[in-house]
Amino acid sequence: MSEENGRHSRTAERLVWAGFMVFLVVVMFIYMLRGAGLEQDLAAANEENLRLQMHLARYTDREVQVPAQVGLTNADVRRLHRLGLSNPAQRLAEDLAGQPELIPHEPVLGGQMYFVPEAIHVLNDRWVLAVFEDGHIRGQALFEYEVAYGNITWQLVDSYLD
Repeated sequence: MSEENGRHSRTAERLVWAGFMVFLVVVMFIYMLRGAGLEQDLAAANEENLRLQMHLARYTDREVQVPAQVGLTNADVRRLHRLGLSNPAQRLAEDLAGQPELIPHEPVLGGQMYFVPEAIHVLNDRWVLAVFEDGHIRGQALFEYEVAYGNITWQLVDSYLD
């Protein structure tokens, strides 16, 4: 009986191992199929992404770049109002136009340097770009400004002659 029990236990052990191996092969097969499906899904997603990028490129290659925002924002205007400037952009332009001594270049041929009023541009709450001339030469200057109690102080940042 012990010999028969030994054979039964070896047969049972072999069946368990065979069942375990079949289970492992089935699980491995499932993971392989799943991996192949994921690769196909990833390839399809990449292909769709490329297709959409090419579609978008057709629309954007003729698109005009958005120009930079120049001027005072509403928040800048409110802040400058609190600092004592009513109608800040106009007041800044008028104040700078009234100070031709800030122009760092000497006039030529007996002319006198002045800022061109319609060519004074308030860029933001910190800088103003102004065109100046004397009737013979022309240039541009970038000024930094500060406002305190309604008074404007100017600092030349850079300038050049055209």
